[in-house]
Amino acid sequence: MLPRERVMEAVNHCWSDRMPADFQSLPAVTQRLMARLGLAEEEELLQHLGIDMRRVWFAYEQPIDESQVDANGYVHNIWGLSFRPGLSIEEPENVIRPFTEESSVDEVYAHPWPSADDVDYSGIFSQCERYYDTYATYGGAWSPFFHEIGWLIGQENQLIWMSTRPDLLEAITECVVNFELEVSRRFLEACRGKLDIMYIGNDFGTQRGLYFSPAHYQRFIRPWIKKYFDLAHDYGCKVMQHSCGSVRDLIPWFIEDGVDILNPIQVRAAGMGLESLVADFGSKLAFHGGVDTQHTLPFGSVQEVREQVLGYRALTREHGGYILCPSQEFMADIPDDNILAMYEAPRE
Repeated sequence: MLPRERVMEAVNHCWSDRMPADFQSLPAVTQRLMARLGLAEEEELLQHLGIDMRRVWFAYEQPIDESQVDANGYVHNIWGLSFRPGLSIEEPENVIRPFTEESSVDEVYAHPWPSADDVDYSGIFSQCERYYDTYATYGGAWSPFFHEIGWLIGQENQLIWMSTRPDLLEAITECVVNFELEVSRRFLEACRGKLDIMYIGNDFGTQRGLYFSPAHYQRFIRPWIKKYFDLAHDYGCKVMQHSCGSVRDLIPWFIEDGVDILNPIQVRAAGMGLESLVADFGSKLAFHGGVDTQHTLPFGSVQEVREQVLGYRALTREHGGYILCPSQEFMADIPDDNILAMYEAPRE
């Protein structure tokens, strides 16, 4: 069975010859593993570990030349945020935000929002073409509109305005989402049918629960995020939604709105144990991740890592619905032996 077939069978809740696997890591850890194994290229590492997926990398951010400061010492990003380079934007004196609670909706629409015409789509198809016939391809513009808005107006303001200025927040969301959707559409066009899974990222959970109330998700997030899901399905792609933290309360809505795969499954967050998620949602949703980066991988033994992975294999062997991956990117505190054991265990 080819890697791509293995992944798509799992996503479609069918039996496959073995548990499919993906790899998500900080660059320094990737380089460390390559040195450990005597490998020269990252692709060699992925093949050595038996990785079945390949990410199509793409970003809409425009580079910021921090040497190009204005007369007051500020630089400007694509959204119109002005900040002093090298200093924290959490300090009011280091940042100028384009909107305040007193701004009008008309001012939001008059703001110079970025254009999808300015984004470079040239490298997308070559990545898809390189991997598509063998591996499951996934990627996208990431489209973290919830965070983009928080960075633009301040996350505290974002949560407060859900109650005090919902009209203003909805107008800002509309403008951010319209840009990201058009970029995503052009990304999918550039893939020319060779992308299997569109990957979308927004973190909605903390260790203990949601950032906001379910009612606020329904009003300020759900109508907009569904547009990304619908766009991906229009181009024949599955949808993989990323959200760290405890998002169990959102999963029924994710499923209803078209999410096919949930990532990264932060299993030590409240209500996010893979066993209970599979029991409650496993017939309608596939899971990507879940090998614990908060405790088991950094602090556990090789045997404890093996036991967690083999437990996931036993849990999902009959009906699929699981892709092996860590519950966050591999970080520097995770021993190489534990990472290698994680990928060796399901192939035994």
